[in-house]
Amino acid sequence: MVAPTQYPTETVVVAGTGPACTGIAQIIAVAGYHTTLCGHSDGLEAARVEVDGGRFGLLAAADAGRISSDERLETLERLRFSDDPATAGANADLAVVSHRGRTGTLAPLLRDLETHLPPAAVLAVDSGGEPLAALTDGLQRPGRLVGWHWGRPPPLNKLAEIVVGAATSPAAVEIVVQVARRAGKNPVVIADAAGSWGYVTNRVWSALQAEAGRIVADGVAGADQVDRLLVDCFGWPSGPFGRGTEPH
Repeated sequence: MVAPTQYPTETVVVAGTGPACTGIAQIIAVAGYHTTLCGHSDGLEAARVEVDGGRFGLLAAADAGRISSDERLETLERLRFSDDPATAGANADLAVVSHRGRTGTLAPLLRDLETHLPPAAVLAVDSGGEPLAALTDGLQRPGRLVGWHWGRPPPLNKLAEIVVGAATSPAAVEIVVQVARRAGKNPVVIADAAGSWGYVTNRVWSALQAEAGRIVADGVAGADQVDRLLVDCFGWPSGPFGRGTEPH
């Protein structure tokens, strides 16, 4: 039984264009929240299939023992799919927006979604690194905006960077922290850097990739050698070249 919290959250809507949206909706529904994945109608059927039968879906989680068969069925009952943001957001306590579009496309998405949410709802944004200060313009309730940087894939990765902007209210932060913790994440609250792109994980990873690239360019070692050395030294699952552009 989930313990009561100071800021109870029951209904969550997940929206945006990010590839993590389906996994985010899945893991929030597993945590016991009534969840609606909101998107374009042409992508929702694929999302339905991925949630249950995908590589990191509910069937795989049940087979691996991370959830029971009953929990899988209960999650499917709690999870809804909608192409209507007005209906999906009407009774939401929390909206999670995951977006990986071009710079300047996220703020309009947030402004539009906010118009469909109740005044007390919290708007949590998972972006590629845009500071919250760049996303508050035009919002009616900037104090309800919180950054929530997810790891990939969401059903397995424990990352939860909770980003607090200058206008963010403590109550909004606590709501997101509570949901993240109940979803099995390890929430860490960090400050928004208004003049910098990225958060802790992707800023450090970008610096690591840049230095690894210089090492290869200088002829010190090849990419495979750099990866091998860092895996052996730090116990990482892969190095900067094998891992790709994302730190998680």
